[in-house]
Amino acid sequence: MRSSKTYVIGIDGGGTKTEALLCNEDGTILAKSRSGSTNIKSRSEEEVCKEIQQVIEPLTCNLVKSDVDVIYVSAAGGDRPEDQKRWKKWLLESLPEFNGTIMVTNDAYGALASGTYSMEGTVLIAGTGSIAYSITRGQPPVRAGGWGYLFGDDGSGYAIGRQALKVVSEMHDGIREKDERFIEGILSSLALNDVRDIITSIYEDTYPRLKIASLAAYVIKLGNKRNHTALFILEDACDSLRKLVEAVHDAESIVLSGGLFQSDLFRKMFERNVQCNGLNHRLVVPDLSPASGACICAFLTKGALTQQMKKNLTSSYHSM
Repeated sequence: MRSSKTYVIGIDGGGTKTEALLCNEDGTILAKSRSGSTNIKSRSEEEVCKEIQQVIEPLTCNLVKSDVDVIYVSAAGGDRPEDQKRWKKWLLESLPEFNGTIMVTNDAYGALASGTYSMEGTVLIAGTGSIAYSITRGQPPVRAGGWGYLFGDDGSGYAIGRQALKVVSEMHDGIREKDERFIEGILSSLALNDVRDIITSIYEDTYPRLKIASLAAYVIKLGNKRNHTALFILEDACDSLRKLVEAVHDAESIVLSGGLFQSDLFRKMFERNVQCNGLNHRLVVPDLSPASGACICAFLTKGALTQQMKKNLTSSYHSM
């Protein structure tokens, strides 16, 4: 029997991790869960399905599944029809009793809503991958980037990590002047002692894309120590991200989302890059997660997001 309570689930599916939140009808977050990457373009269907099950089960184990009204998925690749079908299939396999609404969209929607409490505006995501997305009601979304790690994702964590490895290999080969501190920092992050061991460490890893992207944190760490090689790589990434914004931006503000912007150094470098290139836009750093933004999108899908619900969502998020 269906109870009088109703819930929504917001899911943010990224290249590094997947986060899901359960909210009640008042906007209060009741539970949070995490699993690994659900990026369909870099992991197998079996792996993604397993991660979805792991992130859904903790939220719904004590619920009557029919009490969930909306599941809103904001995931990398979620604007492609074939990937939307697969997400819906996997969710229904995890929740066979579910009879509500499933919405699957690009990961930009949750990221945007986390800073605007709406599904309109411009967002720049710089995490494992990168994309700029501009959404205006009644018009097709405008996007730049989001082409994946094989021939895109400029300015992303993956791009920074890949460039760091390229620089280290060129220093080893004598193509580039050596920076011993940079080499030592990258090798230390990989738990290696010899540059030549990088090949085995990367190519034989079960998820090399994530391992390469994780190096961005160490490049930022070296940048904080004013290492000139690291700062050069980070500045190049900021330049690439600024070009994405220039390609899509038509509003006064830009929501900044993704792990790279959690770094004060990287965020300030990007802000300076934007200003030096004549872009006078207000940069918004959300105090909510993209998964919270997915919950906001779920409530907007239902047609209701009151000021009180916003307050409940914000306060419950920060108290978790």
